[in-house]
Amino acid sequence: MHHLIAMLALLGLTACSEPAKPPEPRAQDPASDIIGAPLHEALDKAGSVEDLNAGRKDELDEAIDAGE
Repeated sequence: MHHLIAMLALLGLTACSEPAKPPEPRAQDPASDIIGAPLHEALDKAGSVEDLNAGRKDELDEAIDAGE
């Protein structure tokens, strides 16, 4: 019975206490980012290719429209 009362008292104290604050974000060393850096490079290249293809499509559309 004493254990139950002690447990309930402990739960009451933790319920009334301030919520825990999340840890401060740490600055990440770019050299240690072995997964993220290659992924970002690949996404940048893919975006460049996409922009290049969109530009070529626009030029082709303009050429087709000019020929009509």
